[in-house]
Amino acid sequence: MIKYNRDDLKRFFTSLTPEEIAEINEKNQAEHEKQAAAFREGYKRDFCYLCGKPFKTISHSSPCSHWLLRRCKFKKKDFPRIYSIFSYHNIAAFLRWCANQEKFLININDLVQEKDNKKILNNCIRWKNIEWTVDCSFSDFSGHPGTAADFPHYHFQMRIDSKPFIDFSDFHIPFTNEDVFYLTLIQAKLLHHDFGTIGAGMQEAISVPLEKVLEHASSANNTNDATYHFSTMIDASQHPISGKEVLDIQQEAKHTGKSFALIAQQRLQGRATVNTIISPAESIPDIRSRHKHKR
Repeated sequence: MIKYNRDDLKRFFTSLTPEEIAEINEKNQAEHEKQAAAFREGYKRDFCYLCGKPFKTISHSSPCSHWLLRRCKFKKKDFPRIYSIFSYHNIAAFLRWCANQEKFLININDLVQEKDNKKILNNCIRWKNIEWTVDCSFSDFSGHPGTAADFPHYHFQMRIDSKPFIDFSDFHIPFTNEDVFYLTLIQAKLLHHDFGTIGAGMQEAISVPLEKVLEHASSANNTNDATYHFSTMIDASQHPISGKEVLDIQQEAKHTGKSFALIAQQRLQGRATVNTIISPAESIPDIRSRHKHKR
């Protein structure tokens, strides 16, 4: 396992010209778009773009991340076959992409505000009846000296219908050299890494400016499909408004599919102060905690 020195990395990246950085970003974006297009096409047909086989197929001679969808006869003991070939970032990207095909953004809880500050990675991904949680503390990333896990690693939990399938304590999953490189850059704030729009989670959702959320948001018929929760307060103390006008705003929002907050801002401009607080919907998956076990 290669160890990277942050100072050396910083010197290297600061030595790059803007043109070199733009070229690297352009190549990475082109490759991402190519991979994402292949994934979408395969997903529509229930095929895995990585191995070219149906999701329901398991071939022990060619392990694949799609096994984690449990459409095939994947067992816990098979998991090392997957992570011995695919990096953390490869596995995470595939699971995030699948999750967003079912429900965009709300199936991925990667909120910074909910991440344990002792963790490098701490997020939960949901797809249909399956939940995957990734957990990596700073000590995990450094490795545990004097133990069999003295190498950079992470922990993984998988639940099917809320029942245990893989527990955090089952495996110490080694990061690849590529994983360590990217995570070191991210910690040193030398790189902003994401999984693209196709792999975006709730952290990206709440990072969208309030004005754009209000402009493009529409009411969800089912709260389980909602991305955001809006709390809107109207201060009309200077120019009181009638209950009928509030009802009219509600009816217009329902008729147009636009949010009550946006319609209220437009109709009451100059007559009342409309404050809206936007928070993640309650339907996003909870980040499962890893409990310490007594040795």
